[in-house]
This record gives sequence, C-alpha cells and structure tokens, in this order.
Amino acid sequence: MDEINEIFSTWAGLSSHFTGECYDLATPFLDQNYQEIDPYVRFVSAQLFIDCHLSSESSLLLIKSGKEWDADIINRSVMEGTVKFVYLLFGSNERVKEKAIEYWEILPAYSSIKHHERLKSFLSTIDKPDAEEWIPFKKLLLSEADIENLRNGTNRKDRKYLEQQWSLFGMTTYLLKNDPDRLGLLSHLAHNYGMSSHLLHKDGDGVGMVWERYRRTKEDQIAVKLGHSARVVSDICSFSKLRLLQLLRFCNQNTEVISNLESKYTMLFKELKKAGDNFVKHEYKR
Repeated sequence: MDEINEIFSTWAGLSSHFTGECYDLATPFLDQNYQEIDPYVRFVSAQLFIDCHLSSESSLLLIKSGKEWDADIINRSVMEGTVKFVYLLFGSNERVKEKAIEYWEILPAYSSIKHHERLKSFLSTIDKPDAEEWIPFKKLLLSEADIENLRNGTNRKDRKYLEQQWSLFGMTTYLLKNDPDRLGLLSHLAHNYGMSSHLLHKDGDGVGMVWERYRRTKEDQIAVKLGHSARVVSDICSFSKLRLLQLLRFCNQNTEVISNLESKYTMLFKELKKAGDNFVKHEYKR
C-alpha cells in the first residue's frame, strides 16, 4: 500500500500544481482592476471560479488520502460549478449580464422563499417556537412584503422555468444547441453527475457500489481504486482547464497558453490514462 499511497500523493501534487497554474493564468482577468469585463459580471464570475478552484483542492486532498469516493462527491459540485461558469460566460455581453443577475440575485431570492416555507413549517410543529434556541431560525423568516418583493411579479411557472434553465440538464442542453462543436460534449456529463448523485444521497446504488468493490480480489481492488482515482484527478484538471478556456475566450484572449501548460504535465496525464486503461482491463476481463 505504500506504493499506492505514493502514487496518490504524486497525482494529487502534480494536479494541484496544474490547477494552480490554471488559476494563476485566470487571475488577471478576474482581478477587480481588469476593465474589459462588466464589473458586476467580473465579480460574480470571479467568485464562482474561485469557489470551484478551492473545492478542487479539497477533492485532491481526499485523493491523496485514498478517499476517492468522497473526492467524487466534491467533484460533482465542481462539475456543476464549472458548467455554470461556462454557461454564465456564454453569449452576448447583455445576456451574460442578465445571467449574472439571475445567478447571484434572482435564484438566491427564490431559494430564500423556499427556506422560509420550510422553517415556517418546522417552527409550527415544535412545542416552544419562541424559545431562545430558535432565534437564529426565526431571523430567517420573511414577511409577506419581503416574499412579494423577492418574487418580483413572477409566478410559480416563471420561477420553475428559470430554475430549470440553470439545472445541469438545462445548461448542457442549451450549450449543445448553441455551440454543438465546442461545448456539445458537456451534455455527456449527465452520466457521471448521476452516478455521483448516488454517492451524495447515500442511496442503495451508491452504498452498493462501495460494498461491491470491497468484495473483489485484492488485485482488482487496487486496479479499480487507481482507475477511479485517476478519473477523478483527470476530471479536476479538465474542469480547471475548461473554466480557464471559457474565461480567456470571453475576454478575447489567446488560448494557446493552455496547450503550453498541458505539455508541461504530459507525464501526469499519461499516468492517469494508463491507470484508466488498466481499470478497463480488470473491469471487463471476464
């Protein structure tokens, strides 16, 4: 196992450097002094980019510790955040500004109403809703005026439509329709998104996948563990690259720097592919 741990440590370290260099290349265009993007759009996109990067680092720490299942759960979040970043910065400047407002203000407003309804229901079921321990909950309750203001004249159908637009299926369908050659492949993320959903929700499929792996021979366990970890690390690097690529294109910058960066990490990507190929060999040898 020492050899396996060394492999995980190496992969995590190298991929952390790769994602870090992607972040460094993006930083000038996310900085508040960059004037070529609408300030509001720059701020919102910067927060999303940074958050995806931080979660990527967390996922890599789990890979280093040999916890690929938990790393996969975090990677699901990074996947969705990356698609949102691409979707956000796709289209005309006017539409991008509209989407930034949808993402940062309108959708959170709809969520706050849902939080209110859940808290209101909860507080109605307890014996002493005015007890001091429930003050933090009550502070989140909204007045009817607040709710009307947050809804801003929309009806349930309007709100559901916007939420569906920002769902993974809604975003990837839109990108497939409007840029099939460049971004159409993002629609295939639905498979991994669905599989990691089982892990996130601890349903029978998710728990069963973990259980099944530990019933295998030691040789198969190692091959699958390496293959699984390699796929997570590869995804992290790909999502980092995709966020940078979309940002550079939106800012009308040369994207050749990404190819140059990838060439620096050729050995890492070769090792990840080798682990993936070995997984296929063991998984489908029967």
